[in-house]
Amino acid sequence: MSVALMLGWVAMLGLAACQSEPEPRPVVPDGFDVPKGVQITDGGSKRKIGKPATVVYEIEQRAASAVTVTVTRVERGDLERDFEFFNLPEEVKSSTPLYVHLSVRNDGPSGLGGVALPVLLRTTKDRVFPPNDLVGDFRPCPNPALPASFLAGSTADLCLVFLLPKGHEAKSVDVQTGEPQDAIHYVVSET
Repeated sequence: MSVALMLGWVAMLGLAACQSEPEPRPVVPDGFDVPKGVQITDGGSKRKIGKPATVVYEIEQRAASAVTVTVTRVERGDLERDFEFFNLPEEVKSSTPLYVHLSVRNDGPSGLGGVALPVLLRTTKDRVFPPNDLVGDFRPCPNPALPASFLAGSTADLCLVFLLPKGHEAKSVDVQTGEPQDAIHYVVSET
């Protein structure tokens, strides 16, 4: 192989590698006007617990709003105590409950009443889990969805329940309003 051909090959590989890593950028759907004074957080960025991130949440092309989400804490529950009166399937009885507390502010312009936010739990094994739906009141972790009326300027405190399978540890809480690579990652574990 000639030196010129080899250098061309190396340059091509370098260019391909550069193209595979997207630049962090705010993710805004076409036609959405970001409200004045609101700054959208770069997709794919990592946040510390307690630091807010602002995303655009679009509900099936009907309504879209800028939403500021702050994961305020992640706490481990006790399956035996907290789920004492639940009839759990056998495969869930070895799970670890995690309660993800977050505060949410609707920065506008649309109302987002009653919707569930696209918040997922990523494990150190790079598996992603949605929150578990629980029927009835769950005292250790109430309020999984936004209030029925959640207009621009509204705030809410939510708590999501994740039943982490045995052998998995939490790595991040992801706010994913679009493609997986654009999720905002609240770092729980550095492993």
